[in-house]
Amino acid sequence: VETVLMHLKAFDEDSLHDRDKGEEAGLRISYLEHIIAQGETSAQYHNALVLLYLDSVQRLKQAQSKSAGALLTAPVRYAAGKEPYPLGMRRRKLMDFLEQSSYYSPERILNKLPMVDLYEERALILSQLGEHENALSIYAHRLGDVQMAQEYCERLYDSASPTTCHVYLDLLKVYLKPPDASAPMTLQALSLMSKYFERVDAAKALDVLPPSTSLRSLLPFFESAIRQNSEVRKSLQISKALLKADHVKISQEYHVRRSRRILITGGKRCKVSQKRIGTSAFAVYPNNVVVLLGERAHPNQCPLTGRNFLENPVE
Repeated sequence: VETVLMHLKAFDEDSLHDRDKGEEAGLRISYLEHIIAQGETSAQYHNALVLLYLDSVQRLKQAQSKSAGALLTAPVRYAAGKEPYPLGMRRRKLMDFLEQSSYYSPERILNKLPMVDLYEERALILSQLGEHENALSIYAHRLGDVQMAQEYCERLYDSASPTTCHVYLDLLKVYLKPPDASAPMTLQALSLMSKYFERVDAAKALDVLPPSTSLRSLLPFFESAIRQNSEVRKSLQISKALLKADHVKISQEYHVRRSRRILITGGKRCKVSQKRIGTSAFAVYPNNVVVLLGERAHPNQCPLTGRNFLENPVE
């Protein structure tokens, strides 16, 4: 693989003289995309592809800026990955790879990112590192996109995961504790609490809210939370009643079966060997078939009928 990449790099550098598109790694990118699609999981090659994507995106952005400067026009602001071809295509590939691959080294790639650009890519890498609060801060404050922050939470939230079960609480902290001197996003925080009340720990959320928060503004959250708790309590009460009924039924059935009697007379014979049972040890199956204990080949299967009482119990 290394030898192939070295040759492709030479071809890329030669072809760069024939075009001015801010792109110099097309062949290497295509080759790495191919071997990774075929199942290559080495961090070395996943890192290499991310770095080539990153270098390509930065070159294409510079070329786009030069073009806008030459035309004396203000650069148009596009959403990440929505820029005109080829920048939009390449940046979309970079972001998809950062989100989907679990084999590159996030710390290494994070150090290669510019500090004042590619914020969406930085958020994706921070997410891979489990730094959800920092990632959400980028969406909410740096990009000013509340919708992206909430979509991030919806995408990652898992009540059973210790790392993402509190992601909505992380967003609440981000809203109320901005990284600079700007005012807290109190309205957005209250809206989040009301909309996702079942995913926010009420006690922890109240600890995060500023003391000046009015009780009236919290009423929608409390109403939703109390309604949910009432529904959960009612559901638990119904489940408890059903379980209790099942327990009573099973207990009654158990006592009925325990009270069953078998009369062993002097002429009673084993159904298998036809020997008299007399005072010998014997076994009784649920269908009342009596056999000498030594003739019981299987504890749960009647030797006379072949019925398996584990698979087909007596009604």
